[in-house]
Amino acid sequence: MPEYEMGGAETQFRYFIERAEENNWKLDVIIEQRVSRDSILLKNDLKRMKNVRFYRLHGYRTETDKMSWRIIVQIFKNLFKVRYRTCLIYNPEYLALVPAMRILGMHVVYSERVSASGIVGNIRFQRYLKLCSRIFANSEYGRESLEGVVGKKVELIRNGKPIVEQLTMREGRAISRILIPGRLKEHKNQMMLLRYLKDYPNFEGKIIFAGAVEDKEYERKLLNFVVRNHLRDRVEFLGYVEEMRDEYEKADLVVLPSRLEGTPNVVLEAYAYGRPVIVSDIEAERNIVPNPNLRFKLNGTEGIERCITYIEHLSDEEYRNLLEKNRKYVLANYSISQMADKIYAILR
Repeated sequence: MPEYEMGGAETQFRYFIERAEENNWKLDVIIEQRVSRDSILLKNDLKRMKNVRFYRLHGYRTETDKMSWRIIVQIFKNLFKVRYRTCLIYNPEYLALVPAMRILGMHVVYSERVSASGIVGNIRFQRYLKLCSRIFANSEYGRESLEGVVGKKVELIRNGKPIVEQLTMREGRAISRILIPGRLKEHKNQMMLLRYLKDYPNFEGKIIFAGAVEDKEYERKLLNFVVRNHLRDRVEFLGYVEEMRDEYEKADLVVLPSRLEGTPNVVLEAYAYGRPVIVSDIEAERNIVPNPNLRFKLNGTEGIERCITYIEHLSDEEYRNLLEKNRKYVLANYSISQMADKIYAILR
């Protein structure tokens, strides 16, 4: 893992790690720690877990750095300590390790967590991917994309989401507080919401960004835009929020403006809590947000305004039906136990 608690992929694999501990599955987890060196959650799990062992590499690097040979050497030191049967990787950069792992007699399982764009455009990654024993994706779009380039079966294992309470439906449709959960990273496209504020000064609400800073240069761009356009009173950056329930409760609307996604965990979480969501109109979002009135194009901010207007004009009955349908969809299709058990079945 690049990190233990950074984004949606890390959350999903922590669910799997927890399930492994509960079921006495023997698991070793190697964490590069490419951005953060300290994690209270990781420290607690190191003390608490008996069936899962953690190896921390302290491989600090910037977002643009390549994976260093020093980190590769550290990974293989761990591999030689134990005769591993199977290795699960989910970051495309780690595909460079596959040939050596196969020589060592290990099965390698690759999990696609985004939209497969990093592999579709990279011949070297495709070559390594073909050496993997099994491949699975967390979205239909990711699966179809990978099958198109590797010419072999890619399995589908949907993400898991915890069962949370459905929050009380907010009275009235006026949107005054918009929540954008997600790491600060360029492909997450938070800048689009700042541009919306600039383009639509009549919007009197506030936009809340909740997520760890993964790309400091992108964070600087966002903050500079806020200052330059006098938006400080209309924007709040919360940073990493461990427990998001209160933020969902306060939100009138959740927005996911990403350019790239696999299974959008933000959408599923908002669905489960009972909050309306609008998303960028990209392939990976269309199965989960099928209503075109809740999707906006990436080439301008007028689509965001159109989506907001659509939600504000829903009747109470239409609004309630939308939220209930979304929650039922998550409960029926995104079970943590089913996800973890399917991953374990592949690894065995």
